[in-house]
Amino acid sequence: MKTITLLACLMAVGIIPVHAAETTYPVKDDPFTRTLRSPTPDDLASKGFPMGVYRGSPKVQADAQWYEDNFYNTLAAKKIWHEGTSPATHERNGPITWDIAPIPQAPPPTCDNPQPTKYDAEGCRIVGALFEDVEAEDPDKARRLREAVRRGRDVWFKGTFGNQDLNDIHLARTIGYENMHYGEWMHTRHRPYRYTKWGLINDPDCEQGDASTYWLDRCDDPKSSGVIGYRKYFRDPTVDEAGNVVYDPRTAPYEDGEIESQKRFMIGHPCVQCHAAFDPTNPPANPNEPEWENIMGLIGNQYVNQPLAAFLSAVPRDNFAVQAVGAARVGTVDTSLNPNDFQHNPGTQNNITDFINKRIFQHEMKHPLTGEISTAPTQHVLKGAEDSVGDRLALLRVYINIGMCTEECWVPNFPVPGDFFGDGSTQKPMSIQQCAIDCDAWNYADAKMEDLAAYLLTGGPTYLLHATDVDGTPGDTFIDLEQVPAGRKVYARNCAQCHSTKVPPDAIVGDPDALERFYEGHVFGSEDFWRHEFTDAQLESETFREQYLVRTGDDEWQPKQFAENGVFGQDWLGNDEPTAYNVVGVNSCRARHDNHSTGHIWEEFASETYRDRPSPGSEPKKINRMVPLIGGNEVGTKTIGGPAEQGETFADDGAGYYRNISLINVWAIAPFLHNNALGELTYLDDGGIDYTVAGRIAQYEIAMKRLLMSDDPNDEPHRPQKVSVTTTDIKVAPREDGQGLIQLPVKTGTPVAYFASSDPHKPVFQKCDDLIENKGHQFGVDLPAEDKAALTEFLKLM
Repeated sequence: MKTITLLACLMAVGIIPVHAAETTYPVKDDPFTRTLRSPTPDDLASKGFPMGVYRGSPKVQADAQWYEDNFYNTLAAKKIWHEGTSPATHERNGPITWDIAPIPQAPPPTCDNPQPTKYDAEGCRIVGALFEDVEAEDPDKARRLREAVRRGRDVWFKGTFGNQDLNDIHLARTIGYENMHYGEWMHTRHRPYRYTKWGLINDPDCEQGDASTYWLDRCDDPKSSGVIGYRKYFRDPTVDEAGNVVYDPRTAPYEDGEIESQKRFMIGHPCVQCHAAFDPTNPPANPNEPEWENIMGLIGNQYVNQPLAAFLSAVPRDNFAVQAVGAARVGTVDTSLNPNDFQHNPGTQNNITDFINKRIFQHEMKHPLTGEISTAPTQHVLKGAEDSVGDRLALLRVYINIGMCTEECWVPNFPVPGDFFGDGSTQKPMSIQQCAIDCDAWNYADAKMEDLAAYLLTGGPTYLLHATDVDGTPGDTFIDLEQVPAGRKVYARNCAQCHSTKVPPDAIVGDPDALERFYEGHVFGSEDFWRHEFTDAQLESETFREQYLVRTGDDEWQPKQFAENGVFGQDWLGNDEPTAYNVVGVNSCRARHDNHSTGHIWEEFASETYRDRPSPGSEPKKINRMVPLIGGNEVGTKTIGGPAEQGETFADDGAGYYRNISLINVWAIAPFLHNNALGELTYLDDGGIDYTVAGRIAQYEIAMKRLLMSDDPNDEPHRPQKVSVTTTDIKVAPREDGQGLIQLPVKTGTPVAYFASSDPHKPVFQKCDDLIENKGHQFGVDLPAEDKAALTEFLKLM
């Protein structure tokens, strides 16, 4: 009786739609083709988790039980404006005239029950495959661990924490309210080709809607927009001066244009907006109608045209923002557009794979609440190894960066458009302590980060040999296993010193013969396929077996690294060490990102160790490219990065590096480099990007060929150079909001970096003047053709 009453209540308030309550879905137990990890708290503690020094805000620690009890009620939030105030009356950096209130969402039933959505059933399938060894000894402990992972997945897919304000208030104020008509792609008529046209992934729990759904998709989850990564919430009723309701979004009839104007619904953006993608090992038969088993939340969507399609679809093509954002390649986003670092540097979404085997470093870091400096473990997270203060704050910064607490904690620390002097001319560090006090949405999210981390750490590699293509072709069809041992040798001699978690001594770095000996017997790939990495002669050698293997049966052997370390014997295929941009040679603008430097917005999200990195060198100082006649001329030099001077309050300390990334899943994530500029996409007959196993392999082989090719235009063959340019004539203002009396003409074909890589508050010089986007990483260019071919096949196994 209680269950029926609760269900009726949830239906009555719209938390569960009536049609969804009539349907339930069983929990499947089909095996996974991708790898899952089951690290226990004891396992993680032995590795250095939890990382960092921050353990939650004072409010989260004091009210832990309330946040536990209200976990699902606080996945989303909204502003409740005080009487007489509204977004229309709120000015930039004005007083806080609102309270934060939760937007309730229904908790899912336990996994021993049928589920209300296929999403929930898939969540149960995932957690049911985890912690099987724990369950054998302690079923209650396994249940608790699984519940934490399931909650963490729900945070990743559903947690928005009020971030609709980024678009509703800040972006609308920046590029004009009239231009914030976006989301036309949410109209249900577009469901049959959302992936084909935009790379967006349809929610498998939805179908095409009609007038009764306000021409959005009809979904089992009432908060789903029909597109993964976009959550919809009814706006509050509009009232007149007398307090009478003049528009009630829950009852008002449909109006033309309401989807684009978002009159009825606010749209929030969980992390899967960027990170959910098709499982490379189990692609859907129809990319516009996938099932949940075809979707994984962690690898990153290589094929989404975001944020141009998502947020700027109604903005005129000659608007400067469209040209700047549109210059980002498919599968990339410039995450420093809003806390603007004034450098054109879009990047790929982080591939969150096998983070339990990602290296952990010891850094000096300052506690954001007490100011105490101490040594603590951390991983290097972003492209330049920023967010080096532990997993909890690294995750929370992402939520701020996608719009949580925009007006309370973020925008007040941005420079003021048009200011050239004083406090308004530079960023200021966001205060974590102030944010937790002034914005309760921070605490909503903060309380959930342990569960979120538990989910993220379950993501393991996606192996080609476990894949099956849409036409049934097995993954091993796409790899020449005979070449793998030779490719492994090339990798050990030339690549592993940067792309392995087995780090060689400094004395042998750069010595191929010594590196080959150092990595002898080491398994780079999966324990499932380790034999493919070695020759028959090695496998049959008694010396080899004695040194590197453990006998497990009559003629059965296991590599020692797995026998001794279990899953933690897996090589992450990257050492995560920071390498100077001028050593790697790729486009430098992302490495010169300085938002985590002294005096900048994310100062509290980087360690002292990060900011103490030495300068990688200097670059010519060039006059702003937008200055007529003399733009681009050199005037002296400027030092990149390096520790801040004593008493310096605004610097670029820590800038100038890229971390040596992991090559796990590399067969599935081409094009290459931090900006997807190296290689080419391939396309299906309908114009959509080819997401199939065969398509990914084709893209990977193109990228590998370009990677191992000279970038010097005087060589033959050489990479065709790529420079993002404007697609139409535009006018730009010397302000980040594009407003003001001065409007400079920019012709079609002008490099976007001319205006996107200059600081309007320091307008005399370019901030970064590096135009070629697919240059650099010339390691391996001089290898013989047969070595390049073997290396290409070897990396398909990883």
